Amino acid sequence: MHSSHAGQVCITSITSAREEALLDFLEGESAEMNGLLAFLFVLWSPIARTFSRSIPLEAGTFPDLQCLVLHPKSMTCHWRPLVDHPLNTSHSLMYQLKREMQVNECKDYVTGGPNSCYFSRENLCLYWTYEIWIETFNHFGSQESQKLIFNTEDVSKTEPPLNLTLTDCITHLQVEWEYPDGIHSSYFPLMFELRYLEHGTGEWLLESDVGEQTSYSIYDVAPEQTYTVQVRCKNANHRGFWSDWSPPVTLSTAMRRK
Repeated sequence: MHSSHAGQVCITSITSAREEALLDFLEGESAEMNGLLAFLFVLWSPIARTFSRSIPLEAGTFPDLQCLVLHPKSMTCHWRPLVDHPLNTSHSLMYQLKREMQVNECKDYVTGGPNSCYFSRENLCLYWTYEIWIETFNHFGSQESQKLIFNTEDVSKTEPPLNLTLTDCITHLQVEWEYPDGIHSSYFPLMFELRYLEHGTGEWLLESDVGEQTSYSIYDVAPEQTYTVQVRCKNANHRGFWSDWSPPVTLSTAMRRK
C-alpha cells in the first residue's frame, strides 16, 4: 500500500511537472508571438498610412465632376461624392493652371451650393487650361480623384440674348435681339439659333441657319395667329455650349388685306 501510494504520488508528481513545462513553453511561445505581432504592427503602420495616402481614386469615383463657365462672369464646378465614405470625410477642390507650378484650393464652397466650387470673375482665368481634381480627407488619410483637364472655352456658355422683339411686317415676322451683357462681337462673336411656336400646333420649329446676325425674318406666318419666339447663342467658333433660351416673346399677327 505504501509503495502503491508512493507510486501514485510519484506518478502525480511527474504529471504535474510535465504540465508546468508545457505551460512554460506555451507562455514563452505566446510572448514571442506577441513580440512578433508588435514588431509587424510597427513595421506595417507607416506603410499602410503611405499606401492609403497614395492610392488614386479610380475613374468614376467622383461621377459628374464637371465645370461650367458662364462667360465672362464666373465658373462653377460640381461633383457628387461617394455615398459609402465615412461620415467624417471632407472634400477639397484643387486646381492648377497649365504651365503654372502653383496648386490652389477653391476659395468659395458656398455660392454654387453643396459639393461645388465657385470661381468669381476675379479668380477666373478665361481662355486658360485648367487641371481640376478632388482631394478626400478622412481618418484613413487622403486620396485624389482623377484630374479634369479643360480649356475654359470648351466648357463655356453665355447668358441668353437680350431685348428680343417681334414685329408683324404683314408678309413676315421680323425678329431682332442684342448680345448678352459683357460680350461684344468684336472680341467674342456669337452665332444664334431661333425657334418659334405657332399656338395650337404644339410644335416648336427650329431655325438653325441664323448665323451671326442679330435679326431674322420668319416667313409663311398665318394671319390672325399667335406666335411665340425664343433665341439662344453660342461662341461662333463652335466651342462650348448653347446658352439657355431667351425669355419668350409672343405676338399675334393681324388680318391680312387681300
